[in-house]
Amino acid sequence: MFLLYANACLIKEVRIFIINTMSKEKELSNNFIQKHLEENTVLCPHNNTKFDYFRQFIGEGYRQYKQNSSSAAGLKSLEEFAKEIINVHNIKIKNEKDELKRNYYKQDSYLRKIIKDKCASLISKNDPDHIFTYVNPKDDVRIDRLKEIINGYYKVIEKDTDKDVVKLLTKRILEQMVSGIRLLSVKHYADAFIIWRSLLENVSYFKILLLGGEKTSKKTANLFLNRKEATKKILGLSPSSSKERENITIQNENRNKRKSATWWEKQRFQWAANVLHIKDDLSAKTLQEAVGLDKYYPHYQVASIFTHEHLLTAEDFKVISLIDYLVNLYWRVFDGIRDDIIRLFAINRETVSVITSNEESLRKQLKSSREPFEEFANMIN
Repeated sequence: MFLLYANACLIKEVRIFIINTMSKEKELSNNFIQKHLEENTVLCPHNNTKFDYFRQFIGEGYRQYKQNSSSAAGLKSLEEFAKEIINVHNIKIKNEKDELKRNYYKQDSYLRKIIKDKCASLISKNDPDHIFTYVNPKDDVRIDRLKEIINGYYKVIEKDTDKDVVKLLTKRILEQMVSGIRLLSVKHYADAFIIWRSLLENVSYFKILLLGGEKTSKKTANLFLNRKEATKKILGLSPSSSKERENITIQNENRNKRKSATWWEKQRFQWAANVLHIKDDLSAKTLQEAVGLDKYYPHYQVASIFTHEHLLTAEDFKVISLIDYLVNLYWRVFDGIRDDIIRLFAINRETVSVITSNEESLRKQLKSSREPFEEFANMIN
């Protein structure tokens, strides 16, 4: 009887031990936190209060992340989650004032905001339908905001089945934003310039197609679509008349002899003449000038340097870093048409409000690079 009682007590104690062990959450060590922090320790020396600050709020954030994420899409460990949070902090704190650098860990709202945004981003990308399912743990926080913004618009617009030319072009612009942001995420800056150069051209087309009344816009859109058919004939992808083939042959010979290839250039831009009424020859530059994008033309020329290889690298840029420069270029150009996109697709206020919160965060994050961007713009203008 005594043995039975003793065994029962032992089993009970083992159960209590197992429950306590399971319920006890794993915590980050001081050494782990210190190892991953990259900050000015002269301004802000490491101490236990700082370590407790990260340990507490990262632990809280990780619990929220686990509760709202799907393990099917891959769940991050506490250490992986913590590394990403600390990395966002490392990037953010570099651009803050010295006062905040000294005392950020005394402000709960500072780290809570970082964790809230990161959790929202990770949980959002846990959705297999998110256009940016790949998460780079070392992503610049601004690129992460861009991903959420573009995903927000993309998810609304991809469902639209209207074959309107402007809507089709909008989808193409969003696809270019996706491609460019993915390249930025993995630091393929030269290729990101090539995409941005094409993006700027398409944004200028987008703006031109919105000009004029309904009748003018429809005619311009038809001319824009005719360009596709003309190109197919040039490439031999669709049948052409003997006269058209003769014209193409003449122009090919002119190019080979370094004469003006006016027919080729005209079919590239002539569709816009209907609404722009420009006397000079139409070109990427004149189209951008006509719709108020001329301030970007010097940047378009910089992008051309990367399109036509000159072996420039990030180390060659001193006034502004390539990542700062490119994030500004992508966001500024897209920001210039966001209102048009909202109107065009009649995006409801509730959906827009979710996207807007990410846009407001991005604008704040870009403030520190505004001055070097303008300085570089003046240099190349």
